[in-house]
Amino acid sequence: MKVCLIFAKSNLSGKWLIGDGEKIPWKVPEDLRRFASITRGGAVIMGSGTWKSMGSRPLKGRVNVVLSRRGGPFPGAVCVRSMEGALKACSDLGYKEVFVIGGEGPFKEALPLAGEAFVTEIAGRFQGSVFAPNLSALPGWRKVEEGAWRRSRKNKKGYRFLKFENLGNL
Repeated sequence: MKVCLIFAKSNLSGKWLIGDGEKIPWKVPEDLRRFASITRGGAVIMGSGTWKSMGSRPLKGRVNVVLSRRGGPFPGAVCVRSMEGALKACSDLGYKEVFVIGGEGPFKEALPLAGEAFVTEIAGRFQGSVFAPNLSALPGWRKVEEGAWRRSRKNKKGYRFLKFENLGNL
C-alpha cells in the first residue's frame, strides 16, 4: 500500500510548524483546494486532534480513519488504535493509497512507511506547538517538486507547493 503524507507547514526556528494545539495558525484557501483535489475519493488517516480541528466530522468524499488509543465515538469515521490498524482497515476497504493528514503523532508513525509527501509551505511568522518531521533534514527524503511562490487571493499570504519522495520507500 502506498502511504503519502499531506500537510501545510511554516518554518519556526528550523522546525516545521503545522498547528497550534487543535488549530491551524493560517488560512490559505488554495492549500485547502489542493488538499481536496489530491485526497478526494481516497482514504485519509488522522489523529483525534486533527479530527477535532475539523469540527469532529468526516471529510466528504473520503474514507476517514481516526487513530485513537481511547476509542471513539467518531461518527462517520473508522476508529482504530494504531497505524497498522489504520492501514489494514484501508486495505480491507480496497484502497491501495492512503493519505496521512495529521497530526504530529500520526506523521511520526507513518514517516518510515511513507513514499511521498505533498507539502504546502506558508510564508510568515506563526506560533504553535505541533510539528511535522522536517523532510529536508531527513536522510532518504528529497524534494522533487518546488512550485513558485504565490500570494493567496483571500489574505495575501505567501505559499508554494512542494513534493518530497522517500527514496527508501519508492
